[in-house]
Amino acid sequence: MPFYFDPDGHRDRQRPPVKTFYIDDSSCVIGGVPHTLLGAISFWDESPALPDIVLVKKQLGLRPEQEIKSNSQEFPKEQRHSITEGMLSILSHCQGFIVVTDHGKQRAAVELTTQLSGFCRGAKMAGFLCRFDKNIVDDPDGFDHHSFHLDPPCVGWSEADSSHEPLLQCADLFVGFQKLRIDMGMGRIDPEKLIQVEVYEGTRAEYPMRWYMHLAFRHCIWGSLEEPQRPGNDWKNNMGLGIRFFSSVPELELKQALKYLERDFLGCVH
Repeated sequence: MPFYFDPDGHRDRQRPPVKTFYIDDSSCVIGGVPHTLLGAISFWDESPALPDIVLVKKQLGLRPEQEIKSNSQEFPKEQRHSITEGMLSILSHCQGFIVVTDHGKQRAAVELTTQLSGFCRGAKMAGFLCRFDKNIVDDPDGFDHHSFHLDPPCVGWSEADSSHEPLLQCADLFVGFQKLRIDMGMGRIDPEKLIQVEVYEGTRAEYPMRWYMHLAFRHCIWGSLEEPQRPGNDWKNNMGLGIRFFSSVPELELKQALKYLERDFLGCVH
């Protein structure tokens, strides 16, 4: 490989990219069984996401370093709603992935790397990096043995404290919102609950929570287009791609949990 003396010469080199994924966890109960949710997000370009996070915090009167978490009770109700609005507008531009399993965080992390490798292979990437929140990978050797032998491989991983990492905070919110959608499917939260939000610029109105979550994430989660039954009736299947379940609970319970996750309607929502 030649040496490059031109400091700008690397711009002319064409190489498959390596993508960074930010990963956080949550938990839920399906069929009476505790499950781990592991969510990963990436941005095609991180440079707009970071200043957007700073701007959202500034608009809400938060300090730039102040942590935003999906389950935080630090903020009053109205401020939590405003945080949801601001952060959903950022998350709608990410690429999202979810693994749900009743076999613990380590198994979820291993399955997630298989999922991410499949995505990167389809996107013709050379590999990927994983940036985990702390206390997810508890067997580093086992994780390395699996993830470094994938094609394309996980070329490296690290742990960070989400309280100091804004893109991990985005991952925390992403997985928290997917837990919310599972809870809606399980009947623990009313999907028709009305919330007042600004969906269109300058227009505030009340919308069902399920519709608002669908609007935010329908283009976000990795999936494949289904053959349309008629023009404008476009659906995206997420199962086996952006959404992967590894669970021992009965299929009927899983179908209920997946009600708002397994498929997304991509046509007109009006």
